[in-house]
Amino acid sequence: MMLTNRSSRVLAPSQSGSRRAAVMVRASTSFPGSKVEQWLKTPFDIASFGPRATLGALLSMPEKLQSLQTDVERVTLLVQDPRSVEEKQQLVLQEVEDQLVTFLERGATIESDILANLKVLLPPDVTKQLDELIPPPPNSQPVVPEFEVEEPMVIYTADAVLESQIASEMTEIKHAVEGVKAALEELRGNSDAARAGMLRLNLKEARDILARRLQETAPGSAPAGTSSDASLSAAAREATVLLDEVDAQFFM
Repeated sequence: MMLTNRSSRVLAPSQSGSRRAAVMVRASTSFPGSKVEQWLKTPFDIASFGPRATLGALLSMPEKLQSLQTDVERVTLLVQDPRSVEEKQQLVLQEVEDQLVTFLERGATIESDILANLKVLLPPDVTKQLDELIPPPPNSQPVVPEFEVEEPMVIYTADAVLESQIASEMTEIKHAVEGVKAALEELRGNSDAARAGMLRLNLKEARDILARRLQETAPGSAPAGTSSDASLSAAAREATVLLDEVDAQFFM
């Protein structure tokens, strides 16, 4: 899939007419297509482009179904935007590219996990051949050479696994809370009536993500009375208070 840059100038809302509508687009110094090009640098990347994107799309399907109404509203606002067709095309290309890269990243992550598990079962010479044949995906972290040091065996107990799960849940809740706060601050500080609809939509999308994170957090997952239980409960309370505040002010 080749996306070309049709304009290098900074996009801005048209000043013609008395009314203006605004569609929020993340600021980016790259032109449409440059992000996807990172995933087409090697023959293997080209051959695995379709499978990676397809796998990532399948993994993202539940989330995309939940945000379908928000996506439709976003498209409606874009259609009503008074900017030129060319500028709208640039916005659409950026949105499509960002979504495609997200699919590629998720698909490549699963691919890397499968290869890592497979290499454990293979002889060292076969593993070496696989490493030479299959380059790491663009979103992988560079491997830092380490000196071989004998370390004591780590035994993962049920408590250790539970602690890791709780830490992951708390991180997801924290990120979702930060997203709601950022959207709320931007909406409250907005003085342009034309942007209010899109900013309100952004807040609703962030609010729904936070609500899903709270629903996905298993109640009582941390042992009662432990520091993990207290931390998770505090994070959940903060998120709930924030949701109630947003709902009471904007969505009731």
